[in-house]
Amino acid sequence: MDVKYAEIANSLWMYAFVTVIIVCVTAQSLIFMSRAWSRARDLGLTDEQIKKGLVTGVSISIMPTLPVLIVFISLIPLMGVPLPWLRLTVIGSAMYETFAASVGVKAVGEELAVNGYSAYAWTSAAWTMAVGGCACVIWSIFATKPIATIYDRVAKFDVGLVLAVGTGCLAAVMANVSTSYGFSNRSRCVVFMASFAASVAIMQLHKKLPQQRWLTDFNMAISMIVGMIIACVAL
Repeated sequence: MDVKYAEIANSLWMYAFVTVIIVCVTAQSLIFMSRAWSRARDLGLTDEQIKKGLVTGVSISIMPTLPVLIVFISLIPLMGVPLPWLRLTVIGSAMYETFAASVGVKAVGEELAVNGYSAYAWTSAAWTMAVGGCACVIWSIFATKPIATIYDRVAKFDVGLVLAVGTGCLAAVMANVSTSYGFSNRSRCVVFMASFAASVAIMQLHKKLPQQRWLTDFNMAISMIVGMIIACVAL
């Protein structure tokens, strides 16, 4: 690995910069939590009810973050600790960050691999992750209200149609991203298909056991772990 790359990726100033941002976001969250607690009391809720809601919210929030933790661990040897820590703690998503980093590195003619690219490529990946993430914010500003209007109108006729279209769009996006990597060679194809099969199996199991909601909460995490296990064997 390029020495300059290592110095940038895990430098003291990167740790300091990321720590300041995370502390600010944490402080903001605590402030809003305090105000929400006061507002709940004003609405007549007891402290026990508020605490129960808080515990439920925390438990539900932790479960879907397991895939994020897995991606964070996988990105550490590729991009150092501070940048993935920042992106996956307060900004990015599990599916987007690895894809964006790979696109940024490939844009300068290199490959995203451990000890396999330069400081220039790392910078390109960091900018791609940052600038690409801004698109969601811009899109939300202009598209949220029109989409919500369409949703409300269609939902009056058939809510199932709305869910079907939304699921289809999500599946198409995930397929477009996954196949570009999953079918580059036989081993990656096996990993992709194993993860997909695990996800489908979990969804089918949840249909038979609807009371076991944790199955859907852990779906992505379990599928990724299955893929990682298969990768250890197939690769």
